[in-house]
Amino acid sequence: MPLSFELWFLRVAFSSPKWRFYDHLIDSVPQSATVVEATLGRYWVALKSDQGGTGLAHILPHEPRETSPDPRSFLGLKLRALASRLKSWNLTETAIGLAAVTASANSNLLLGGINGQSPEAGTAAFDYYVNLAKGQKVAVIGHFPHLENLKSVAKEFYIIERDPEPGDLPDSAAEYILPAMDVVFVTGSSIVNKTLPRLLELSAGAWVGLVGPSVPLLPSL
Repeated sequence: MPLSFELWFLRVAFSSPKWRFYDHLIDSVPQSATVVEATLGRYWVALKSDQGGTGLAHILPHEPRETSPDPRSFLGLKLRALASRLKSWNLTETAIGLAAVTASANSNLLLGGINGQSPEAGTAAFDYYVNLAKGQKVAVIGHFPHLENLKSVAKEFYIIERDPEPGDLPDSAAEYILPAMDVVFVTGSSIVNKTLPRLLELSAGAWVGLVGPSVPLLPSL
């Protein structure tokens, strides 16, 4: 392959609308923020910023764990540098990048400015949206717990899951189901595996909510 074609391909690939979504997340992280605490477990990565925010991201299974970096190596690094790993195709690296974004976005200042809106203590997260789902066609990307009340009021209800449980649809069903939905809930893990931009395209006619601790609390989202 000629070098000029390779460079052209890279410029096109990393300037597409899908990559611009990830660029937006990376650019939301201030240049000055650094990592003061880091934990890398089997399923989650957690980073704490010196500016007060703590971020989580789900690690999707895809490779031997011995390839994972030592979280101590993150200490003192700039959050923006770690956030740039969002564009990696190594899903552990991508989760680290997303945790950096959430650590920046989930600051004490932002957490104190969400209009005081929150479910009552003990309320299952999805129960907060029961009125929104009533009589609507609803799809949930990811098999979350406590969906019973949401399902009971919906006109149609689907769970779309990469590793389906009984009653779930496989993730390939998204191409067929989502364009007809009124309400769509999407797991924040879709940011990690790079499927979110396409899921948003398919859900363009629906009310869409991103759910789960991997979702950065950015106003633009």
